[in-house]
Amino acid sequence: MYKIISTAIFLAFLSGCSMNAVQFQPDFDLVNELKDKDISKLVVGDITSTDPKVDQVSLRGSPMISPYNKSYADYLEVALKEQLVQANLYDKASTIEIRGELLENSVSAAGISTGTADLSARFEVRSNGDITFDKVKTIKHEWESSFVGAIAIPNAQNNYPVAVQKLILALMSDPDFIKAAK
Repeated sequence: MYKIISTAIFLAFLSGCSMNAVQFQPDFDLVNELKDKDISKLVVGDITSTDPKVDQVSLRGSPMISPYNKSYADYLEVALKEQLVQANLYDKASTIEIRGELLENSVSAAGISTGTADLSARFEVRSNGDITFDKVKTIKHEWESSFVGAIAIPNAQNNYPVAVQKLILALMSDPDFIKAAK
């Protein structure tokens, strides 16, 4: 009985607290792929969002806050920079710039056995100011979850960066993006 009460108190406490999303880690498989492509060095411009809902991520009633200025658009901007830095393809002085707008940022730990993240962003590549690429990329990421919040919530936190990696992969594996980035 004591364990049940303790668990209920812990879960009630957990649901009332906010938590930070896990910081982005580059996808090193993509790093290696990018090194093999004939891509110019790029700069990452502003990634914005006009919809305040993209920054309102809730995992079973607990807000998950972006560690980058409390903005998931900034999260994506940092992630793009980190991915390019690791591939040695980032240069602040480049005339080829990636910009974007985060359109959807939905994360759910509500499933009994599956968690999900749905991300969507419009990306632009500009070369010397001219738009050479303009597409919306959308991904759905799923992972094993649990009915138990103490398992489901950390699983969702840990899978958010993986969803962002998938969004970046969707962008950087697009043949039109590669063409625009040369």
